[in-house]
Amino acid sequence: MVGWRRKIVAVLAVVVGLIGAPPVAATGEPAPAGVGESWEMAVFLCVPSPYGCHKREATAKQKQALQTFLEAMPELSSVRFVSRSAAYAGFRRDFAGNKRLLARVKAGDLPESFRVQLTGVADRARVRAAIVRRPGVWKVEDFAESYGDPRVMAAQGDVSVFLCLKDTAVPACLSGRGRADGKATTTGERKAIVAAIERTPGVESYFYEDQATAYRKFSEMYADRELLVEVTNVSDMPMSYRLMMRAEADWDAASARMARMPGVSQVNHLRCHHAQVKLVVEYGPSDESIKRMVCAY
Repeated sequence: MVGWRRKIVAVLAVVVGLIGAPPVAATGEPAPAGVGESWEMAVFLCVPSPYGCHKREATAKQKQALQTFLEAMPELSSVRFVSRSAAYAGFRRDFAGNKRLLARVKAGDLPESFRVQLTGVADRARVRAAIVRRPGVWKVEDFAESYGDPRVMAAQGDVSVFLCLKDTAVPACLSGRGRADGKATTTGERKAIVAAIERTPGVESYFYEDQATAYRKFSEMYADRELLVEVTNVSDMPMSYRLMMRAEADWDAASARMARMPGVSQVNHLRCHHAQVKLVVEYGPSDESIKRMVCAY
């Protein structure tokens, strides 16, 4: 039971940290009602590495059969093919500021895809399920899931600094803290964290969010998922400091500095999350190490 609750707490730290940001990509949850036809889906073709592709790239025959299938679907209003070279050009444009990522990613790291537009009356979940079963298809990303959810709350902080909880499983809380290893953030650690926040360049303001507030926001956001809210306790929620940053500030440097503080379990910032979502949803690299390179902390 303790191990199960630890996993819940670890997941909640991520979820609560991203309240105010788009949901994490590839959740498998259906897109919310009323998103209309403005959001595309990306149908990524098989490359040798992903699970489910049997270590094979999509063949020319599979690509042609898939295109014929897509163009015949009445739920789709448009179908276009995106080659590796086109995807790579778009990737380099969108991530022009991340030199380390640009040096790592080559055109061959990005799969080919079809981009499809749905009609306003189409059942997005059924369309996705029908496409993902086709030979040569690796995965289908629905942009409406990551970009179009109207339930998303207003952002509460540009950078979120999460504190350690008792019996945590987060590695940063288990070592390097002396006698506090594996325990909740101590009073001394909190004072040091606050002092570090106040010394960090680019921080306009900050506030502390307790567990009760985090739970209230979580239960409001996921009110339609009664079982999830029911099995979650206030004590499972993370405590955090929410930092408002100046636009020109170095968010990565600030995040890296805070992540090294004893008593900090993890740090999230919205720019990083938005960039990771864009990379996964729109470009679909199969190598997880590429996703981790989006942020420099």
